[in-house]
Amino acid sequence: MIVRAAVVAVLLTSAALATAPAATAQDTVAVTLADALQRDLGLTEFDWHQRSAVAADLTAFADRARVDFADSVAGVRLDATGQGVVDLTSGTTLDAARAAVLRAGFAVGTVTADGAPQATLSATSIADATSSGGDGIVASSGTAGLRCSVGFNGTDSGAPVIVTAGHCDPNLAAAGTSGASQVQGLDGSPLGTVARGSLDGHDWSVVRLNDDVADRFRNNDIRVPGAAPLDITGVAEPVVGMPVCKAGATTGFTCGTVTAVGRTVDVGARVLRDAVVTDICALQGDSGGPLVSGTSAVGVSSASNVGQYGQCAVADAVAFVSGTGPQLFATPMSKILEDNPGLRLRTS
Repeated sequence: MIVRAAVVAVLLTSAALATAPAATAQDTVAVTLADALQRDLGLTEFDWHQRSAVAADLTAFADRARVDFADSVAGVRLDATGQGVVDLTSGTTLDAARAAVLRAGFAVGTVTADGAPQATLSATSIADATSSGGDGIVASSGTAGLRCSVGFNGTDSGAPVIVTAGHCDPNLAAAGTSGASQVQGLDGSPLGTVARGSLDGHDWSVVRLNDDVADRFRNNDIRVPGAAPLDITGVAEPVVGMPVCKAGATTGFTCGTVTAVGRTVDVGARVLRDAVVTDICALQGDSGGPLVSGTSAVGVSSASNVGQYGQCAVADAVAFVSGTGPQLFATPMSKILEDNPGLRLRTS
């Protein structure tokens, strides 16, 4: 079956346009909870759930850290903004503890002489310390450049690499040669070169990393803004109804559901085969980013039927009026691995 990505649409709003059911006692409780959170804490229900999730992740990290860095971890807390903070004190494992805290996406705090905690270093202030799936990259060749996202960190016959989309390379034909496209971070710092890739059929490319930045990519993280990174533990085959999330440099970390698998999608002049179809909004710059379910890699973002809109809010408004919904198409990770026998994702 061929689906044209530029015009494809799924009717998702019929239920939303139906007459709303009468309020129930459960609805009343939910409203009361929202009112109480706003009145007493100045938080929305979303904030409440998000901070609860951060606290759970922080507690789990603290349990491990107190074993690994017993003489350096003084305590953990959420600051006024909901950021997880790990307070550290002088110890033989201080440097290793600090690196682990920042790698996990939390802020580092210190304990002052009077025992009071004082946050000093946020994970966001060292964005260049580690690089994760969903981070922004630019591939350039001559005067042409394309902005995309890191998919997954991995190794290619033992060498450190990242996996992203093939169409992110403006000169894919030169991959693996002296004229291969250069890949940089969004700040312009050199990261590596495109070793090889595929555009038609399966959409992927493998970027060989420079030695001086390779350590930044020796992790299995997917970046989740405002929370600890998601650690990839394996690869999962997509199944209709599977809950999935994507990370991208433009729209961040958002979630939805797999609506179809094994599709052939006509995307302009190229054809995407074996595509995973989801109901997630993705925009230009999200290409190449990871699609995950739980802690498993599902695929790499390739195309969207709403990429022409500048914001997902605009796409949602169009969907409400037209009865169509956003769709993100991805190349399955299992197919990318089949195409690259020496490729391995970093997992834990």
